[in-house]
Amino acid sequence: METGIPQGSPAAPILFITYLSGIFEEVERECEEVRALSFADDISWWAEGKTEEEVANKLSNVAEVACRWGDRNGVTFDHNKSEAILFSRRRKAPTATIRTGGTEVAFNKETARWLGVWLDSHLTLRDYQKVMLKKGRKAWARLKRLTEQMGLTAGNCPKVMTACVQSVAMYGSELWWKGEGKQGMAGGAAELQKLVNLEARAVTGCFRMTNQAALGNEAGLRPAVAQLNNRQRRFGAQLLALPWGDEARKIVGAPSGIERRLEEALGYLGRMEETITLPLAAKRLDLETIVEVREEVKRTAGRERAGLTIFTDGSRASNGATGYAVTWKNRSKWVGVKTHLGYNQEAFDTECAALAHALELVARRRVAPEAVTIYTDAQAAMRKIVAEEPGPEQKYAVLARKWVAALKQTRPEVRIEIR
Repeated sequence: METGIPQGSPAAPILFITYLSGIFEEVERECEEVRALSFADDISWWAEGKTEEEVANKLSNVAEVACRWGDRNGVTFDHNKSEAILFSRRRKAPTATIRTGGTEVAFNKETARWLGVWLDSHLTLRDYQKVMLKKGRKAWARLKRLTEQMGLTAGNCPKVMTACVQSVAMYGSELWWKGEGKQGMAGGAAELQKLVNLEARAVTGCFRMTNQAALGNEAGLRPAVAQLNNRQRRFGAQLLALPWGDEARKIVGAPSGIERRLEEALGYLGRMEETITLPLAAKRLDLETIVEVREEVKRTAGRERAGLTIFTDGSRASNGATGYAVTWKNRSKWVGVKTHLGYNQEAFDTECAALAHALELVARRRVAPEAVTIYTDAQAAMRKIVAEEPGPEQKYAVLARKWVAALKQTRPEVRIEIR
């Protein structure tokens, strides 16, 4: 060839789009109820109708007009790669076919891929969610070695997970995410949260039983729901930032489901997690925490101690149910309370709640004991109860101060230990 441009030249796509632009005008002029959707050499046609046969006939006419234009302008279409999908509320699979260049193209019964998005006939995008989640897990499996001892620094690990794993798993989530608590959204958000937990454990090296809120904070990774909400808000803001007249900008304000979701995302911040902090004038918690080895704990717990001795324990069952128990000896009889915390807590939450409740029970006694000893097997909960900085379950630290202050007011010389 004596004329042309080099392969890979940046001018090639511009020239190709310019040369191909004539087909859209001709097809839309001859087929008035059809609109073009194209990207580079991927040409798509959109037609509406009351029946599948009506839609198939309209698209068959489009194919005929496009082929005539191609014959006049030296453009050849690969009919074997042509696909069609019918968006409908009907559950019955379509049977009509589209004629294109001597080939019969049937509507896809499951999904069709267009510009990297898997579209199903009901536009639920559930198959697309599964595909992107699978890609995200593969990315995590390839990158988790970089978070090990001889890998990246601790500060770079969460950045890599965010850029290479979450960006893949949540790509296009702006299209299917309807918001927390909406029908059909719990499963998708839960699967993404599991992936975020895997990333957080890879970054921190923590065990599977680690509290999820603390795990995410330490890893520097936000919960899946917060990320999904933020991506949708950002998508809506980007659309509004486009110039007037841009077709994409018209999505915000159009009478459609995604328009309503974008308006909610832009105008409503969603569920807010309450952050409880201690007052500036709060005094240091007046109790002592003692960490002992198992053998020492068994020895000291079995002997008689002055005042009141309380035992606490919290747990999370395999079905997700959580709760705690607080027990103490009343003369020769063991008594106590059990509390169910529901299905949305972690074992760490139950241990903190048990300690706070134990202090409340002591403070509400008619006669305050001379000494209080509380036994727990959760060192993390012990540290949280006396912590002064904000963090997961800080509300129990605030409650602990409240009940300790009430107890000290009744009996100032009372000695409180948590072991």
